[in-house]
Amino acid sequence: MFLDVTKRRNPALIFTGAALHQQGDIPPNTYVIDVDSLRENTKKISDAANKYDLELYFMSKQLGRLPKIAKIMADSGIGKAVAVDFDEGKLLADHGIPIGNVGHLVQPGKNQWKEVLSWEPEVVTVFSYERAKQLSEAAVSSGVNQDILLKVFNTGDNAYEGQEGGILIGNLSQMVDRIAKLEGVTIVGITSFPNLQLDIEREEMTPTNNLYTLLEAKRILMEKGIDVKQVNAPSSTSSETIPLLAKYGVTHGEPGHGLTGTTPMHACRDLCETPAIVYATEVSHRTESNYHVIAGGYYSRSNMKGCLVGHNKEIIHQYVAAEQNSPEMIDYYGAIGYPEDFEILIGDTAIFAFRTQIFVTRSHVALVEGIQTGKPRLIHLERKW
Repeated sequence: MFLDVTKRRNPALIFTGAALHQQGDIPPNTYVIDVDSLRENTKKISDAANKYDLELYFMSKQLGRLPKIAKIMADSGIGKAVAVDFDEGKLLADHGIPIGNVGHLVQPGKNQWKEVLSWEPEVVTVFSYERAKQLSEAAVSSGVNQDILLKVFNTGDNAYEGQEGGILIGNLSQMVDRIAKLEGVTIVGITSFPNLQLDIEREEMTPTNNLYTLLEAKRILMEKGIDVKQVNAPSSTSSETIPLLAKYGVTHGEPGHGLTGTTPMHACRDLCETPAIVYATEVSHRTESNYHVIAGGYYSRSNMKGCLVGHNKEIIHQYVAAEQNSPEMIDYYGAIGYPEDFEILIGDTAIFAFRTQIFVTRSHVALVEGIQTGKPRLIHLERKW
């Protein structure tokens, strides 16, 4: 999905990934992250948010939710994280990373609220009165007051399978009345996901129904006398989409793939963020119909088309088509084609650039500095084992 743009805009990352693998510095099935580009991308998005008076929480799950990566982003202009679930929140909080938002997309369990509160998150997202009540009881017991966001949705809104949930907009008024009576929690805003989608023909991001639901929810809360401090509208947050979000009155965004230059828009047009991640693995063996690479880092929504294969700098010219594994498969291997114009050797490096979520893989992660100055240096290898 991002191979062509990475070849054009960050070929040094491809060369570095291949060299590190061929030298034995990284194993097969490793995501290689260009730390310099990650820092620069984070700063660009932070600067855009400051210009349009938006607040940001960075998302680290797609990069393996590593504390070292979170620290890099926090030091580059986006100070707080959004934790997609309790486990991510705990990992980051235990390493001193401030938590901005937790509870969206995954609600903490009923016995986890006290620990969530101990992280002192800026906001907690709740999907229901029942979860708000659990949080309220934990807050009262802990002697604190916690600001909360309500996740809202409407019939016809977008929702990825496995991510459904929230308060139906038609029930919001009644639900606000109930939650507002709880001690220890204060409603300060609303959220939903996804709020933007790619218009392929126009090559631009456009609002989904979810964004309009958020605006309706804001109106309802304001009519109830609630001071709405957050209209939180995650999905594909980048320097390109921040002006659009601001236009609609959004106050908070949650960049994830934007930080590595890998939102859907980055595959269509050259935006200011540079591609900052590739997947490096190794050709394992061949069968009658395919070569097979060592996998473990594949993702069912990756939209991969092919990879670059080789063992030296000629790799940049040696493209071969790749097959997207069925979601029903365990990705022990990935199949690639037989090229017509070059020879593949067993042990060659295969470089991919596709949409990923490292936290759901069994991949290693390599952080590399100096790629953009021609002096790459492996500063950290997070091994999965």
